[in-house]
Amino acid sequence: MIYFVRHGETDFNLFSVSQGQLDTSLNKTGLKQAEQLAEKLRNFKFDVVISSSLTRCTQTAEIILKYHPNQLVTDPRLMEVSKGNLQGTRNSQEVYNQFFADPHKFGGETEEDVFLRVSSFLKDLEKYKGKNILVVSHGGIFKYLSFCLQGKDIKKDKLTIMDMENCQVEEFQF
Repeated sequence: MIYFVRHGETDFNLFSVSQGQLDTSLNKTGLKQAEQLAEKLRNFKFDVVISSSLTRCTQTAEIILKYHPNQLVTDPRLMEVSKGNLQGTRNSQEVYNQFFADPHKFGGETEEDVFLRVSSFLKDLEKYKGKNILVVSHGGIFKYLSFCLQGKDIKKDKLTIMDMENCQVEEFQF
């Protein structure tokens, strides 16, 4: 089973600023969310805990791990989608539509780029088949992870937009 957790809240989340791969920290609310989630997951058994290497995710994972003996493994393939020069700017639907129409125009990653790195990550997880895996990452990566686990292909299937709250947990059979 894969337990996917989105990191806790940051000030960038709070003020609708695009984080992408900028390395931001949890704010007070995010720390509290992570503490509450740690309590909720206290009695779960995780065989491996893997996190995005960005601070907001490692902070979330480390708080959860206070109840677990696991070592935290970080993997840069779990980093959020790079939004290039849009990172650090306010979000708007119009700008996002422009970004996803042509990510290279903004110096960001394409859907195919992200799909390939998430697919590679999932392929490496095969060695943990039958184990409980905690993955702490980002809302954007959640979309790709669920897309890949459904057996879809980015070249022929449309990526489904799925929103995930900060410190939300989703379970996937693996």
